[in-house]
Amino acid sequence: MSQKLTYEELEKRIEQLEEERHSWLFAEEALLQSEERYRLIFNHSPLGIVHFDQEGVILDCNDHFLEIMGAPRETVLGFNMVTSARNRAMRSAVQTALGGELGTYEGDYRSVTGDKNTQLRAIYNCLPSEGGKFLGAVALFEDISETRRAEEALKESEQRYRTLVETMNDGLLIRNEKDRVTYVNERLCQMWGYSRDEILDHPTTDFLDEENLIIVNEQWIKRREGGHDPYEMAWTAKDGRKIPTIISPRPIFDGDGAFRGSFGTITDITSRKEAEETLARQARELERSNAELQQFAYVASHDMQEPLRMIASYVQLLARRYKGKLDEDADEFIAYAVDGAKRMQTMINDLLAYSRVGRVGGEMQSTDCERILAWAVVNLGAAIEENQAIVTHEPLPSLVASGGLLGLLFQNLIGNAIKFRGEDPPLIHISAKLEGDEWLFTVRDNGIGFDVQYTDRIFIIFQRLHGMGEYPGTGIGLAICKKIVEYHGGKIWAASELGKGTTFSFTIPVTQGNQ
Repeated sequence: MSQKLTYEELEKRIEQLEEERHSWLFAEEALLQSEERYRLIFNHSPLGIVHFDQEGVILDCNDHFLEIMGAPRETVLGFNMVTSARNRAMRSAVQTALGGELGTYEGDYRSVTGDKNTQLRAIYNCLPSEGGKFLGAVALFEDISETRRAEEALKESEQRYRTLVETMNDGLLIRNEKDRVTYVNERLCQMWGYSRDEILDHPTTDFLDEENLIIVNEQWIKRREGGHDPYEMAWTAKDGRKIPTIISPRPIFDGDGAFRGSFGTITDITSRKEAEETLARQARELERSNAELQQFAYVASHDMQEPLRMIASYVQLLARRYKGKLDEDADEFIAYAVDGAKRMQTMINDLLAYSRVGRVGGEMQSTDCERILAWAVVNLGAAIEENQAIVTHEPLPSLVASGGLLGLLFQNLIGNAIKFRGEDPPLIHISAKLEGDEWLFTVRDNGIGFDVQYTDRIFIIFQRLHGMGEYPGTGIGLAICKKIVEYHGGKIWAASELGKGTTFSFTIPVTQGNQ
């Protein structure tokens, strides 16, 4: 029997139905929005997403998963990952997820078409409903090929770095802002004689004496301020030896610019120091030997003057008193003795002059080369006039040099050109030009010249290219020129051709005051 509703009850029932309809419509709209959000996430996820049913059959997947698999959707959907997957580890991960536990896989994957090899990372998880009903499993796939390649490249780079650092000839030291050692290479361990464990986490002060500790503290402050100039210091080895080194530090700052320590390469310069000490000792010995030789040459030549003068005087007396009174052989022998005594006197005087170069009259001062050249030309006036020589020159500079020695240099070179003249009157030209940090002088003549094979020989003391009867002199003039030029820090050389003259060139380095 039906129950009749009053108007009020009916109106109330209609309102309830309307509210239920609105609730249903709202829930449906919320469900649609949730479905839309899910699809947006599902389709645009940077990860591959796949949904399996309870048997492991793929029900759905996003486009990114298809890209990873390298297969079309019609091939992937319906594919059973438990019974048909070729990859045993991947198949096992799916079974683990379907069993209610978390399954994972990481490794190689070859695409369905076989033309794509990928490094994959996958996570499989079961998918229960809110009511506890099992709905299968879902998996997230990530292509980690680029990550693996980057990791491999980083690993190779790290290996190369380790190999380089551990096999380099220099020691490597890294320390933090508290001066605690955080890394050393094998070379530094060998250098100091400590094991790596005996060095790490120790302050560098443990390997320094007081003198070198002061050096390091000063440099430590500079490094905090950004300085990184190399400097010398000595480390104390385990056996107490002092190891001289050059350390080239570099400060380490973090992203905010805060100082975080430093690293530096440490070069053992023990061999270099020993070589420098040996060279210094040899230089001192050479300097002493040269001084002794100069003194010996001076004393010997000076002390030999008197007995030689006596010999020459008595031989000349014999020549004057007994010439024509003895036979012809005796006159010839006496003439030889007189000539030999004169040549010996000339050689001793030249040797005395050579030994005095740089020791007497070698004071450096501002010197007008044109004035010095004029002085040399006046000294050679008789020879210039007798041989009808013409001496010309271009503008010459003023130098900080020994005026007396430069005058002797010009005199010897001009005199040499006059002595070794050709058939024509001697033409001698002097010029000078600035080249870089030195003045280049040239003295050019039109004399007989010489064979280039004798270029080095002409500057050696008492070396002659011609016999005594051809040209006078002892062969010491050019040796004196070489010594004068080297005394000023320059060098001298000659270029010549037989019958076409000679050009002597020498340099004088530019110093303060050389214009």
